[in-house]
Amino acid sequence: RSFSREIDGLLKNIVYNKEVFMNNNRDYTVTTIEEYVDVLKTIQSIEQNPLWYRGQMTSFWHLDPTLFRDNLCYETTDHYGTLIIPKSRTHRECGQEVSFPNQFTMLKVFKDEVIKNNLEPACKMNDMEWLCFAQHYGMPTSLLDWTEDPMVGLFFAINGIQLPINESNIDDEARVYIINPYVYNGYCNCIVKSNNGESKRLTEPLPVCDSTNKFLIDYSRNDYLPICIKSKKLGYRMCRQSGNFMFYSSQIKPIDTYSSTEINKFMYTIHIPYSEVSYFSSCLNVLNLNNSSIYGETTELDIAGNTAKESGERQIYKILETIKASINS
Repeated sequence: RSFSREIDGLLKNIVYNKEVFMNNNRDYTVTTIEEYVDVLKTIQSIEQNPLWYRGQMTSFWHLDPTLFRDNLCYETTDHYGTLIIPKSRTHRECGQEVSFPNQFTMLKVFKDEVIKNNLEPACKMNDMEWLCFAQHYGMPTSLLDWTEDPMVGLFFAINGIQLPINESNIDDEARVYIINPYVYNGYCNCIVKSNNGESKRLTEPLPVCDSTNKFLIDYSRNDYLPICIKSKKLGYRMCRQSGNFMFYSSQIKPIDTYSSTEINKFMYTIHIPYSEVSYFSSCLNVLNLNNSSIYGETTELDIAGNTAKESGERQIYKILETIKASINS
């Protein structure tokens, strides 16, 4: 077993080296905090814009927002458009339809709970700002979290990884994805229409505000590429986490499944072997990057987020039962 793991590790290193060569230095493996900072310096010297970071604790996860994950998102047709017994989706292929809850219906539940308990932020918020706020309290949305802080990205990459004793060489890795949101939004070739009817091509993160609120809600209902958006920092968590978002429409294919040629236009990946997780965790603790500082206290806002999530689970259950009944009729 250990010999097999050693071989797997060697092969994985070969793959990494090949990716560094093939991907024009878009992939890096780091084992120390100094190497991490050096890679950041290298990438920042290449890019001309502020970068965003996203940490994920396993290589097996795609860049999926919570609304499109297994327990809420189901394939409901085959490639020919014929209804099938619903199954948890991987990511949609051509011709397949998927079903998932309406996030704005869930948002109404969240807002009602927040207002009922006098928990709303002091500033007035439109629906998209409410959606960004709810995302940070556990309500599933089509928003994918990114941060402007590379150390916060590193925290999310390793936080929660629990390795068995003497299993630090387990065949997996944490990852920090780095995206240039300006280049990415330009790549999407998105045309933004404001409330006054003006149109322009998107070449920077789209601000979430009253003039873009309707555009973004309509955008979520169409089959477009996800776009990078930037909201006001609403509440402790968004401020502490320096949070921004990638906003998915009903086009649910994760961006990390695009071809390498396309990904290389806007994204980098830093790989962190599981053998180094304890080391990086101790470094972040010194910097006061831990659950307590990143999330703050659990409050009734978290309860409101969970209540909204449960309403979404009831939504998808009804949808799936209707599909099953139609198939069996």
